Parts: sequence; C-alpha cells; structure tokens
Amino acid sequence: MIDPLLTQVIEALPDPVAVFDTQLRLVTVNSAFSEESRRHLGFALQPGDSLRRLADLHPGIAEHSMHHWASALGGHRVAFELQYGQPPLRYQVSCSPLLNDRKEVFQVMMVIRNIQAETEARENERFFRSVLENLPVGLQEFTPEGWHRNMNGAQRIILGANHAANSAPYNVFDDPFNRRNGLSALLDEVKQHKAPVKREMMLKYQELHDENVTRIQPMYYEVTGFPVLDLQGDIECLFIILSEITEKKLAVLSLEKSERLLHTIVENLPVGYIQFDNFGFIRRVNQTQRKFFASTGLEEQPDSNLVQDPFARLFELDQLFMEVLQRGKVVRLEKKLEFQVHTGAGKIDREIFLDLTMFPVEDPVDKDQIVVALVNDITEKKRQELESTKVQESLLQTGEIGKIGGWEMDMASRHLRWSGQTYKIHELPPYATINVEKALSFYEPESRARMDQAIAACMSRGKAYDLQVTIITARNNTLQARVIGKPEYRNGRIVRIYGVIQDVTEQFRIRNQLTRNAELMRLFFDTIDMGYAVMDKEGKVNFINRKAQEIVDHGKVIGRNIFEVFPSLVGSTFHARVRQCIEAQAPVSFSNYLPQLDKWYEFLLAPMQDGSISIFTRNITDSKKMQRELRKANEQLSSLNKFLVNQNKQLEDFAHITSHNLRAPIANLKALMQIMNETGNEQEREMYRGMFAEVIRNIDETLNDLIEIVQIRKDLNVERETLAFSDRLQKVKDILLVDMETSGMRLTADFTEAPHIDYPRIYLDSILQNLLTNAIKYRSPERKPSLHLKSRAVDGGIMLTAEDNGMGIDMERYGAKLFGFRKTFHKNKDAKGIGLFITKTQIEAMGGSIHAESNLGAGTKFIITFRPE
Repeated sequence: MIDPLLTQVIEALPDPVAVFDTQLRLVTVNSAFSEESRRHLGFALQPGDSLRRLADLHPGIAEHSMHHWASALGGHRVAFELQYGQPPLRYQVSCSPLLNDRKEVFQVMMVIRNIQAETEARENERFFRSVLENLPVGLQEFTPEGWHRNMNGAQRIILGANHAANSAPYNVFDDPFNRRNGLSALLDEVKQHKAPVKREMMLKYQELHDENVTRIQPMYYEVTGFPVLDLQGDIECLFIILSEITEKKLAVLSLEKSERLLHTIVENLPVGYIQFDNFGFIRRVNQTQRKFFASTGLEEQPDSNLVQDPFARLFELDQLFMEVLQRGKVVRLEKKLEFQVHTGAGKIDREIFLDLTMFPVEDPVDKDQIVVALVNDITEKKRQELESTKVQESLLQTGEIGKIGGWEMDMASRHLRWSGQTYKIHELPPYATINVEKALSFYEPESRARMDQAIAACMSRGKAYDLQVTIITARNNTLQARVIGKPEYRNGRIVRIYGVIQDVTEQFRIRNQLTRNAELMRLFFDTIDMGYAVMDKEGKVNFINRKAQEIVDHGKVIGRNIFEVFPSLVGSTFHARVRQCIEAQAPVSFSNYLPQLDKWYEFLLAPMQDGSISIFTRNITDSKKMQRELRKANEQLSSLNKFLVNQNKQLEDFAHITSHNLRAPIANLKALMQIMNETGNEQEREMYRGMFAEVIRNIDETLNDLIEIVQIRKDLNVERETLAFSDRLQKVKDILLVDMETSGMRLTADFTEAPHIDYPRIYLDSILQNLLTNAIKYRSPERKPSLHLKSRAVDGGIMLTAEDNGMGIDMERYGAKLFGFRKTFHKNKDAKGIGLFITKTQIEAMGGSIHAESNLGAGTKFIITFRPE
C-alpha cells in the first residue's frame, strides 16, 4: 500500500513519477507518467504493470536501466540518464528507495525529468565557449564599470602574460594607456549609445629581431566594442573584440606613403603633368603645369573638356588625345603654339614651343583608360637653338667678313683640315688636297722658320702660339696673316692642334698708317707749351708728350698706371675728377695742388670715343701764389675792418655803460661834498665822510667790472684748446662744493652727443660757474634746486642747454634787460647783475650767442650756441 498523502504529492508533480515494488511492479503513477508512457510506448503503463515489459519493447532501455533499478532496490539513491522517443530525447531518471517501519526497502519511487533542453544548453554553452576560446580574434568581457571578467586565449596572447588583467583586478577605464590609445573613449561611446562602435587603434608595439638588429613595430587592431543588455535594456556587460590588422594597416600606410610620394614626385616634376579621364576631362594638373598656365596668361580649368575646348581644338590637342585613347600608343612631338594674351596694356603675341608626350594608362580600380600628358616648355631651348643657328651663320659671315679661317691637325695621323675661309685666304679652291708640308710652303722663308719652331714647341711642350707672318698665296699675292695655334689634351696627351688664321693685310696697312700718324701727332704735341697725356679708364698711360714728362719727372710712365706711379693721387681731387669724367662722359676742368711738387696745375679732362681720357695740363703756380697773396691781403683787410667795427661798438657800449653806471655815483659825490661843505657840525661831516667811502667803493667796483668786460672784448685771440665738458664741470663743482652742499643742489649732465669743445678754458669755466651760481642764488624756496646740462652738435657748432627749476623770470617784463650790465630782477642780497652780462660778453667774443626761456615760478632754460673758430 502507498501513503495517500504521497499519492497526492506525486500527482501534483509536473514530471512523470512512478512507484514500483521489489518485483518491479508499478504501485502507483501520476498522470504525467501515464501521458509520457502513452506518447513514447503507444500505451499507458498502469499500477500493477511490470517494468519488465520495457525489455520486450525497448531492450536497450531495459538493459541500460535494470542495474540502476536493482541498485535502488538495494537501498541506494540512483540517478542516470537515458534517451528514448522519436526524435530521441534525453531524460534523467532518479530512483529513491522507500523504507518501511523496519527500515527495509519495500518500494522505489522513480522520477523521470526531461533534461533535453538543459543538455542542449550545456552542450551549446560548451560549444560556444570552445568556439570563443579558439576564435582567431581577441574577446574580452567587462562589467559596465569596466572591471575585467573574462577573455579568450587570443586576447590573453594579445595582452601578454604580464598584463594586469591576468593577475589582479583590472579596470579598463583606469589604465592610462587606454586613455591615450582611445580604447576608454570607445567604451564610453558604447555605454553612451548602447550600440556597437568600431575603431582602428594602435594598441602596442612588438620587437622584430633581424640578426643583431632589433626593430620596434607598432601593432594595429580593429577594435569593436558592444554592450550586452538585460531584459530591462540596461547594460549587463561590455565586450571588446580585437582583430589584428597590422599587416593590412602597414600595407595601407605604405600605400598612402607611396601615394604621397607619387603625388610629391608628380607635383614636383620639372615638366608639366596633366591627367585626363577617358572623356577628355582634366582630372589633375601639377604645379609646373599650373605655372605654365600662369606664365602664358591661360587660366587652368580643372573640369574643362579637352575634346570640346576651343584652345585645344585650335592646336589639334583633341586629335592627339583621341589618337592616344583609341590606338593605345605613346605620342611624342614638338608643338608650336602662337596665340594672343590679353593684358592691361592690350594684346600681346606669344610664341611657345612644347615638347608634348601623351600616353594611355589603365586605371587599376575602374579599369578605364586615362590619358597622361607630359608638357615640357622648350621655348627657351628652341630659342637657344635658333640663336645658336644664327650664331653659327653669324660666325661664318663674321669669318668671311673678317677673313678669319679655322684649321686643325690630328696628332696621330698628321691629317690637316681647313675651313672654307682658310682656303679663300690661301686663294685655293675648297676641293684642293692639303697637308702640313703644303700648308707651310705658302709661308715666306723667315715666317716659315718661325712657324716650324712654334709648331714644334706646341707639339712637344703644348705651348700655344700667336704669330704675325707673311704668306705668298697660290696666286702669288703677298698677305700679312695672324696665325694662332693651341693644343688639345685628352688623358694627359696632345691629340690635336687647332687654331685660326686671319688675313690682316688691311689692318697691317692701317696700322702702319696709324704709326705714321701717331708720330706726327707726337711731334705736334711735343711742340706745344702744355702738358698732354692719354690714359685709359683704369689709369694706364698710353701717351705723354715732352712737356707732361717734364712735369711728372718720374722716368718712364707710358704703359704704367698713373695711380701706382703716384700713390698720393689715389683719393685726391684728380682721382675724383677722373671718375667724374668717365661716368658723365663730359669734359671736366679743375685746378689741383700737388704737394710733392709744391706746385699748382690746371687740368682739362676730356673723354675719347675709345673710352680713354685726354689730359691737358699747365703750371699755374705763379698765378695761384698771386691769388693767395691777394686773398690773404683781403682777409687781413676784412679782419681789420671787423676788428675796428667791434672796437667801435665796444667803445659805444662802454661809453653807454660808463655814462649810465657812473653818472649817479658821481652825482651823489657832488651832492655829498656840497652838503658837507655847508655844514659846520663835525659829527655830520664824519657821517658824510663815511658815505663818501661807500660811494667811492661802489664806483671802484663798477670800474673793475668795466675793466674786466673791456679786457674780454679786447682779447679776441685768446687761446682755444680741446676741452671735455665733464672735466670742466667737475672743476666748477669742486670750487662751489660748499654752496652746492648748503643749498642741496642736484646737478645732472648729459654730454654724450658732444663731449668735447675747442674753447678758451677760462671762458668755459666762467660760463659753467655763472650758470651753476645763478641756479643756486635764484633757487625756489618751495623745492630743492636742480640744474641739468646737455650738449649736442648743431649745424657745425655745439649747443649747450642749462635748465634749472628755480624762481624763473618774467620774460615779458625783464626779457630785454636779462643780460644787461648790473641788472637784477629778484630781491636777492647776493645779486649784482654782472654774472650773466660777463657770460654773454665771453660767448659773443668767441662768435657765439646766448638766450633764455623762462616762466615765473617754473625755472629758467639758458641756450648757448658755440660757433666753430
């Protein structure tokens, strides 16, 4: 019997359950077991049926299960798997013994569970894990926060055995290398968009060993990051797949480098490069061609069609393009283009020669035919060829006109070759046979001997020659000829002698005539009473007459450079006038003193057509001496007149000062004398005597000042010397040291622009002392006194400024009297009004001037101009 409660439990279970006794008879089954047996056996096993019936229906199942059932009847829990059904399904059979009160097995409960799905899942998991583990790409799993979970074998190889992910907790976002290579940014983008992201990255380097050389190579990977989402759409984990693309990447980089290199080569080709597609459209133009377009005034049209372009059709470039494209062959030709270019000045005719090469190329990608044109501007080369042709023709014409022929002799064969003009000079037909012996037979005996000697020296020692000889032509005419010969070396040996021969008969006749004319000219110039010479523009003397030879008195001068014979002339007036005559190509006349001769000469320089200079000269020393004595007399008269005028002015000033400054004291003396004579009181007389002494002292002081002023004006020839402003100022500072210390005077100076002056020492010291004394006397009670002195060069003289910060002067009221004798403008007990008057007198005595700029309460600026002697 079975417990009813157990029966209810068995019935409630979803898996097939059966209970059998020790005889393997079914005691009870649930409905799931009955349904499963009916589906697979064709009938439903019921309580009372024996499990042994399975042996008849499914021997394999019974054989596989019997020993497990026996083990369960023996008191053991047993679980085993079996397959049955169509299609066969995998089941897990669990047998559990049931014990009675005596702890004896009396029944066994069998539970059959369908594990087909679990088995398939496990197998699938093993399969996919095996597949992932053996993938040729790296696979790595991370948590959403970036912590490493798992990776396959390929990823472990990529990361390396020493990577932190193999031995410790590793976060991909905390790795600084991943921030640099972009892996962290890729995973951030995956997390942000919850979608796969793919990038190419350089993740590491590898060492490549080649014998003793180790190279470092970057490793490139194609990195794909993708998320795995849960049912709520949140990221459950992150994956990255790494596929190595180093070889591909390096190939791409190499290709890009090659493309850049090819682009650079094409762009910098010295010839123009134009690429057309198979429809004739321009697809590429290099910089040489762009410059060509710019130089011709044509505008580059990158998308223009060659077949339809009127310019191309005008010069048949479209036909060349079609010929190359259709026939697939290279075409090279020279093309002459003539056209007009529009400029701001109007239309300009242009002529251009092009070396044009057009060839077909197959596009490796589209397999289309393209045409490449190489355009070489050979205009200059063509012009040079044309010019060379013209030169050759000109040389032939020149040779014919100048009667110059060429010749050469081969050293090995002794073969002699003449030009056509050489045959003409010898009056031979151009087809006549010629050799060395026959050529020398035309020379007059004396000339033949010289030619034999010159040719032998040239052949043996390589000595060039240039001879004037006499030739008897084939028609028995006598000619004067110039023969030039030079050796040609090859590998250190003379291989030929070549040269020219020129008929100089006419030049010889003209030279003889010129020689006679020159002799006549020499006789003429030697008879005139004037020096005459001819020199070239470099200074070499080519002709000098007897009078000029007497003047220079320096041996042979002809053929020598005048500036080397007389070095003192270099940089002289004569040298400068020679340059002036050459540059202006105009006559120049001047007079010049020659110190080595102690004489004056008058020169006339005249340019000649051949670039030489004719020099005419005559001695004017006596005339110059008379002029100098006359000028000296005039200067003495002018100086005397100036002195008299100055003396007259001084007398007028002295008379004015004397009458003005002595009248009052003398009037005071007369009044005091009259009063003293009229009084009878002895005490009053004694008082008046004291007043007499004060008035007489003032008169004496005034007379002394007047005497000093007269002496300054009188001494016009006081000695000047070169003085340094800084030295003289220091001398004055030493004298006025106590006054400067007492007043707190701040004295500054800037003499950098004009540090020195030629001036009387006593005057300069007096001027500086008066300027400094005035700044101290008339300082403002409201501030510490200061004085700044500055010198600078002005118009050939020197200007000295002295600027103080004292009380200042009302220039509108006292400006006209500022430098007057005994004029004071402040209630200063030490003021006498004589210092500025003496300063002005000293400056004017030396030809200078002084004036002042001032504002009341704002200081005074004195400006002194020292004139050169």
